[in-house]
Amino acid sequence: MPGNIIEKRYNLLTQTEDLIAISTPERIRKYVNKAYCHFFEKPESELVGTSFVEEFSPEKKEFYKKFIQQLSPGNPTLTTVALSGPPDKTKWIHWKENGVYDEDGELMEIITVGRDVDETIRAKAQREAVTNLLSAYRVAIDKNIICSIADKAGVITYANKKFCDISQYSEADLIGKTHRVVNSGFHPAAFFDNMWETITSGKMWEGDIRNRAKDGSVYWVNTVIIPVMDADNKIGSFLSLRMLITEKKQHEEERANYLRSMEDMIYMVSHELRKPITSFIGLLDLLQHTAQDQKEYNNIIQFMIDTTKELDAYSIKINDYLQEHRKQATESKSDLTS
Repeated sequence: MPGNIIEKRYNLLTQTEDLIAISTPERIRKYVNKAYCHFFEKPESELVGTSFVEEFSPEKKEFYKKFIQQLSPGNPTLTTVALSGPPDKTKWIHWKENGVYDEDGELMEIITVGRDVDETIRAKAQREAVTNLLSAYRVAIDKNIICSIADKAGVITYANKKFCDISQYSEADLIGKTHRVVNSGFHPAAFFDNMWETITSGKMWEGDIRNRAKDGSVYWVNTVIIPVMDADNKIGSFLSLRMLITEKKQHEEERANYLRSMEDMIYMVSHELRKPITSFIGLLDLLQHTAQDQKEYNNIIQFMIDTTKELDAYSIKINDYLQEHRKQATESKSDLTS
């Protein structure tokens, strides 16, 4: 029976995935199991009878010396985590050092048990890195992007500081409401019907929306609304990201006004100048074919002078029109940059 127990214990030590080594107080290996050999990529014959402390750097030797000095019958187990393993194949191993003592308290041997915690520690590090990255993203978004989250019914459940600052509503004002709270009334109902139909079908929607702040002022935002799926792959919420584009829209409106002004000017030139030009051509034709005496010549010349003055008046009118438009454009640009 004792022999069977010893054999079973030996098999357990051999088959376990933990790294196990038994060494003398001087750290000469007396026994290593298969997992230990596999980790260090050396056969048992190259490990037993050697001191792994000799493989340490001077700094690590000094650390380990102090570590071993802490072993005592009253403190038989110490735990540490060290980066260990063969060159270029380092892993995080959780080591336990257990001192075995005789009846007089003399240290006889040290049992070392190592457990591979590389995946756990690296996963933790990755989680921390992702958390830090998400935190950085959130800071960037809160500073530059208007962000909100709404439930599947469209009720706001989260509004970032940028949203509150631009809309002039507090977080308490926005949470529990829909985005109708900032509706300016500019867009027709069909505009929002199309948006809602798109996002409830699971598709992303993008477009420009004119909203109204709490003080009544309006602002434009380029909006992206993304449906967020839950664990059952059903829409659980909607993430809205918006960029302020009020200045861009003002420039677009100014450009449209400018084009309309140019159309008006072209219309005025093509219609109002046609009459004196037609008269001028007619007078020239009359002068060429019908004038018989000096009096008739004088009358035609007077008509030409009058027509020329009319053309000059229209020229002044066009110049004044262009000057006024240039002045308005300059004032608008000054308002945008002030």
